[in-house]
Amino acid sequence: MTNTDAGTLADLSHAAMDTALVDGTARYLSETIRDFARYQESWWIYDRAGWWQVTRVDVAAGLDLMAQNMRLADQAVQRSAS
Repeated sequence: MTNTDAGTLADLSHAAMDTALVDGTARYLSETIRDFARYQESWWIYDRAGWWQVTRVDVAAGLDLMAQNMRLADQAVQRSAS
């Protein structure tokens, strides 16, 4: 957890998520959408205070679908760039 000046506690600190992104245990929603990340079998949302775990099943399902669509879009961009 992390403290902010306002005293808000996030579920996960920025440092912890940064480490997970670097070591490959977390990944952003897409190459261009970095406000959401998949980590420890859950979706997380970025906030100034840190990262908040997405706990609503319907929101997580929507993020799963968006991630699948964005993977296809990211792959298409990579193919057109090469």
